[in-house]
Amino acid sequence: MSRRFHLALAGSLFACVSMMIPHAVLAQEQDEVMALPSSRDELSDRLTEAGMSAAGVEAIIKVARDGIVLDTKASDEATLAPGASKVGGLPDLPKGVEWPVRPAYDSAETLAAQFNADAANLYGDAGIAPPWMPEAEGKAFVAERKRANDEVKASTLKIMKDAGAEIDEKDLEGMTGLPPDAAAKAAAEQRMLAEIVAKPYPLPFIAQVDLAAMAKEPGFDKVLPVTGRLLFFYDMPVLPASYEPRGKAGWKVIYDDTPVADLERKPLPKELADFPGTASLKAAAMTPRSVVTTVPVGDSGWDVVGEINGDDVSTYSGWLFSLGWPTAIEGGNHQLGGWPRAIQSGMQAMSQFASNGLDAGSGEAFQTDEGKRLLAGGKDWHLVLQIGTDEATGYPFPGALYVLMREEDLAARNFEKAWVVYEQD
Repeated sequence: MSRRFHLALAGSLFACVSMMIPHAVLAQEQDEVMALPSSRDELSDRLTEAGMSAAGVEAIIKVARDGIVLDTKASDEATLAPGASKVGGLPDLPKGVEWPVRPAYDSAETLAAQFNADAANLYGDAGIAPPWMPEAEGKAFVAERKRANDEVKASTLKIMKDAGAEIDEKDLEGMTGLPPDAAAKAAAEQRMLAEIVAKPYPLPFIAQVDLAAMAKEPGFDKVLPVTGRLLFFYDMPVLPASYEPRGKAGWKVIYDDTPVADLERKPLPKELADFPGTASLKAAAMTPRSVVTTVPVGDSGWDVVGEINGDDVSTYSGWLFSLGWPTAIEGGNHQLGGWPRAIQSGMQAMSQFASNGLDAGSGEAFQTDEGKRLLAGGKDWHLVLQIGTDEATGYPFPGALYVLMREEDLAARNFEKAWVVYEQD
């Protein structure tokens, strides 16, 4: 099952589970979501108010990092100056430099098989035999999908009723399938993905950041270059697995210090324009907002905090939750530098393993001698850019992308070694 189909299923299950949570609780949690602090004094006050000890507050502030939240507003591409900071739209690259094209993915046949299986499931769950299957095989496939889905719905219904939810079978309609027309459209996209993973393909443009302009902001992270610009391309349709070494084919991070006069706005490649799903974003101009960011719990970077008591760790974890995730509909989800607002845990360790050729998708890598050796270097991975949900782009990305680099590679301006982690809530 592809990551895209996992996302749809997870959304359905979350919708069902959320019915069991009192709306007052959800509203209360929504009210508690707060903006990132704008200064270390504000950070200190908020951590103290949350109940942390003076020593705990000091430990967190000591390792806090400056960062810039990148607020956005939908914009007419023609009004944006060459090289200006933006999410989506079209990239401004040096004259003569082509739009980045990724190679075929390693072991593309396994990815293609996943996408083709997803396409078949989409048809089957809608009660339609996949068109490429022989008639008898297609009928049997649809019958088996119905049996399996009925079993899932019955099990879910029992669990929720046992938990006291007022629910019946009608409430679960659509949980395991799309309407026929929507299923056919989604299946066509999956079939297209099965084709494109096996061949070179243009990478969708995600964002560009004018570092020279951002360097003037008080929240600018000093590990970043103070001139030029960053451009970020990512395979949105495929969503390459961050934990797999082969995922690296699915992104491109470019550092460019070409004079603005020598830039040109590149046209959208035909392959991306013709893709049946979303493969490009609408332009949204960025406005910087300086903040102070704090270290996530549950990743390699936590080691820099040092000694901190258990009560403070618990209080701090709850306070982090009050900041929300970079998937808020209200925006404010993009960030340059600082510590990431992690949706999940372990992005530094994942980057360290996968970039060194180890599959971090299971716990096995952590148990090997090589994994134990590599894990010590996980704390060296530093957030460069975070791109979250953004209604202004016309495609509210279901999660967040984190561009990470080792600090030594940042110092050497070796952006080819960037690793990208995709997380979803």
